Amino acid sequence: MFEDSFQRIQNRLYELTDEPVENLHFVILSDTIGKGLEEQIEQFKSEHSDLKVMFIDTLQMIRESNDNGYGSDYKELSVLKSLADKLEIAIIVVHHTRKCKDSDPFNMISGSTGLSGCVDGSMVLIETKRGSRNAKLYCVGRDIENAEINLQFDSDLKKWVVTDEPTAPKSKANIFLAALYVYIKKKIDFSGTASELIEKLKSVSDETFYPNRVTRDLVRNGYTLRKYGIDFEYKRTRNCRLIILHYDRERDSSDSKNTSEVTVNRLTLKV
Repeated sequence: MFEDSFQRIQNRLYELTDEPVENLHFVILSDTIGKGLEEQIEQFKSEHSDLKVMFIDTLQMIRESNDNGYGSDYKELSVLKSLADKLEIAIIVVHHTRKCKDSDPFNMISGSTGLSGCVDGSMVLIETKRGSRNAKLYCVGRDIENAEINLQFDSDLKKWVVTDEPTAPKSKANIFLAALYVYIKKKIDFSGTASELIEKLKSVSDETFYPNRVTRDLVRNGYTLRKYGIDFEYKRTRNCRLIILHYDRERDSSDSKNTSEVTVNRLTLKV
């Protein structure tokens, strides 16, 4: 939050809640990329081992160079991407858009295409009309499907809320999610590789699933997983890539919560 003072941050935080969580930290000053920022982030990670996500607001405040050429943009963002991969955290960088409109929202990102070309994903929030509090969030990334999500700013909650449901997954993904739901509802927890998860799903479905699609389908269907009370975590270890799942019945808002069958795209699975 390099554009705000602690007082402004505190005032805005109290608009959201009068009981801030203890694992939320703010910094209003930092070094720049290549001039100490990476070391500061690594030091913070060493002091807070549970760090999962870091927000930088805004990109311009941590840039060392004023050059907005492709090479400079790509080089600076690649430093942050490499650091995020190394520390196994997500780094979300807030950046401005150009004032001029474009049919492609991602062309409105200020700077060169080196910015969007380097990062794993980009999200552009465009208000339908200035001051309307209605907007559309455009999402694109290497590991997610392109998405357009309608949002509305809730003045009471002080946050953007989704006003439409994401497009339903394709039938094959639905079948996978149905089988996963049936399995995890019985077992509650799972920790293992994609291949091991597929072996477990054979107990509830005769459908053939493929390891290289499992993680992708889990990531793409995060909304649906949460709706069905399923938490998903992905970890990389030295030996393998672990998928960690947990089912919480109290958060399951699906119609199948208290039934013995799940039907998805004409496929019926016994619970």
